[in-house]
Amino acid sequence: MKKYTLILICLGFGACAVLKTPVAVDVKPMDVNSFMAKPFVHGEAIGQFKANMPERTKVQKLIKRSPREHQAPDTIYNFTYKNSKISIYKTRFNQEFMLGGIVRDSEIELANGIRTGMLRDDFYRSFTDLSKTPQDSVVLKYQQIDRTFNFYFDKKGRLDKFTFTGSK
Repeated sequence: MKKYTLILICLGFGACAVLKTPVAVDVKPMDVNSFMAKPFVHGEAIGQFKANMPERTKVQKLIKRSPREHQAPDTIYNFTYKNSKISIYKTRFNQEFMLGGIVRDSEIELANGIRTGMLRDDFYRSFTDLSKTPQDSVVLKYQQIDRTFNFYFDKKGRLDKFTFTGSK
C-alpha cells in the first residue's frame, strides 16, 4: 500500500513539472510603436473580440442609463475568460473604446506572439527596438492614443500577466 502511495505522489509531482514547461510562441518581431497602435491579432471592436476570444469566454453587458428617457443607454462589455478580463465601452452613438484589461491566460495572444508563459528573452525578441532591462516589469506607453501596457515577469523569467489601458 505504501508503494502505491509513493508511486502516485511521484506521478503527481511529475505531472506538475510537465505543466510548468515554457509555452512555444510564434515570434513575429515588430517595433514598439506599431505594436502599440494595433496590439491584438484582430481589431478592437466588440464583434471581433466575440469572434476571436477563446471558446468559453463569458460576455457581461453593463448598461449605463441616461437621465433622459429618450436617449439610448451606454454599455460596457466585459469579456472574462478564466482569470482574464477585457473591457470595452460602447456609447449610444455606436462608438467603441477599449477601456483596458488584465490577461493571465495564455490562450489570449497579442499581435507579435506575446502571451503569458513565454520567456523573458522571447518577449524581448518579439520587438525590434526594445532594450533589455533586468526589472520584473516592462512598461510600454503610446502617447498618441493614451495607451499603456504593463508586462509582469515572475521569478523564473516567464511572463506572468499583462495589463493595458487606454484606446483611441
